[in-house]
Amino acid sequence: AEDYDASVHEEGSLPFSIGDDDFYDEKTAGDDDDDAEDIIKRLHSSDTFDTMMTQSTSDRDVSERKLPEDTFSFLIYADVFSPPFLWGIIVFLFQISIYIILGLSIIDLGCENKGTGWKIDIVCKETKNPVDFPFNVSVPVRISEAIAILISIITQDDVRKAICLYRDGFDEGGLTQVFPGATLWKWTLSIVLRASEGALGLVITFLLIMRSKTVLELLLNFSAIGFITKLDDTVFELASEGFLGRKLKRKSKKMSNQSYSVSKENANSYNATKVSIAYFVALFVAFFAGYGIIFRNQNKGKYLCAQIFSQLGDEALPMLGTFTGLFYRQTGKATRFGGRSSYRGAGVDDQERGPLLAYCTDETRWTLSLPKDEMNTLKWDPCNWLAASSETE
Repeated sequence: AEDYDASVHEEGSLPFSIGDDDFYDEKTAGDDDDDAEDIIKRLHSSDTFDTMMTQSTSDRDVSERKLPEDTFSFLIYADVFSPPFLWGIIVFLFQISIYIILGLSIIDLGCENKGTGWKIDIVCKETKNPVDFPFNVSVPVRISEAIAILISIITQDDVRKAICLYRDGFDEGGLTQVFPGATLWKWTLSIVLRASEGALGLVITFLLIMRSKTVLELLLNFSAIGFITKLDDTVFELASEGFLGRKLKRKSKKMSNQSYSVSKENANSYNATKVSIAYFVALFVAFFAGYGIIFRNQNKGKYLCAQIFSQLGDEALPMLGTFTGLFYRQTGKATRFGGRSSYRGAGVDDQERGPLLAYCTDETRWTLSLPKDEMNTLKWDPCNWLAASSETE
């Protein structure tokens, strides 16, 4: 017994391992009480004692994990209403609030009304574009959209972290021994909030990408939304550097330095691999399917105005003034010229014989033309025009 006590005093260590040397990291004067309390709880736990005494035989059955270094991890083990827990809730609410504001500014939930006063233009329902996707975009923008979607899926780590936590499961024999305040409901809360914030961020990112009309606009939107999605990581870094108080610094440092054990059966199983693969496959399929649908609708002109108003002067040609009025977009392949939709004027009995607004590819300009009675509209050439715009792409 005397030899045993001497060895303890000489080496300054316990006769068995607590499981983490990080309890004895560098501390400030106010840190000792909280850490000592955690150690006492762990030593007095029968599960902890059994875990420590059988550590050498159980190492082959567990894998080491660390909690993600963001404010959502505070929710797992911090006391309710404590500063770390409240910071986790505040950051989540701030992120969600920004996403909601962006969503309301992006999506027009009201009915598009072309009429005045009490008059409602029914045609507007056919061209409703609540997200305000552009009518069409150039090839460089199209390629940039695909690249931005790919990057956003890969770099969105909040949903991925939530899936990893759920995959590993809540193991009381591992997580609660290192973080005594961890409970099942707080672990579940952290996963739900983390996943919902990440998923909503991905949706808003996708909408902003597809609404962009130029490469520069796309990059600006992509960069702005990236800052919001990383806000939980940024706040955690501020906490670990002491900018948010000593207690948050202590909690964040402790979380960064400590790891916990999870069952290898859960972490490395075939089902766990399937969950990880299914996550990326589901996101790629969903977002690129949306990308394809929007691309197809843009090519078909579904985001174009169903009707336009044209004001024509009669200075050069007196008869042009009679064509002033509404022009209606035509549908079908036969009514597209140069890959662009065409418009027929109103006020005539036969819309197919009315004045035509169409694109002349040879002269790269929009033209107004009149078909002759003997001519078939399928063979009509908009380059035989009465009036034309300046050259345009």
